[in-house]
Amino acid sequence: MPIIEFKEANLTVTADEGQDIRTIAQKNKVDVYGGPGKLLNCRGFGLCGTDRIKADAKDCLSPMTWKEKLHLEEKGGVRLACQTRLVADVQVSIAPAIEYGNELKEDLKMLPALIVFGGGTLFFIVFMLFELIGKPLF
Repeated sequence: MPIIEFKEANLTVTADEGQDIRTIAQKNKVDVYGGPGKLLNCRGFGLCGTDRIKADAKDCLSPMTWKEKLHLEEKGGVRLACQTRLVADVQVSIAPAIEYGNELKEDLKMLPALIVFGGGTLFFIVFMLFELIGKPLF
C-alpha cells in the first residue's frame, strides 16, 4: 500500500494503489480546494480545475489525463487531485489549490460590475432591434 503525505496538513496516510488523491484527501479530512472552489466545484469529475495539487515525483502518480491537460497545460507539475491516481509513495502539496482559490476570489470581485454592464448592453441591443423593425418597446 502506497504512503501519501499531505505537507500542509502534516498528515501521512496509507492508501490503495489506483485511488485518486481527492478521495484519499476527503477520507482523511484534508481540503484540496481553495477559496470559492470549496463550494463551486464539480465534485470530482475533472471539469472545474479547482482541486490543484503538486506532487514531488511524477512517477508516483498516473499520467496526466486530457482533462488535466485542458485545465493546466502541463504547468510545473501541477495536477488535478480528482484525476490523479496514486501509483507509489508520494508527498503532495495543496498550495496550488489555495493560490488558485485566491485568484478566483479576485475574479469574483468584478462579477457585479460585469452583470450591470452586461445587462445594460443586452437591454440596449434588444431595444435597438425593436426600434429597427418598427415596433418600439415603449
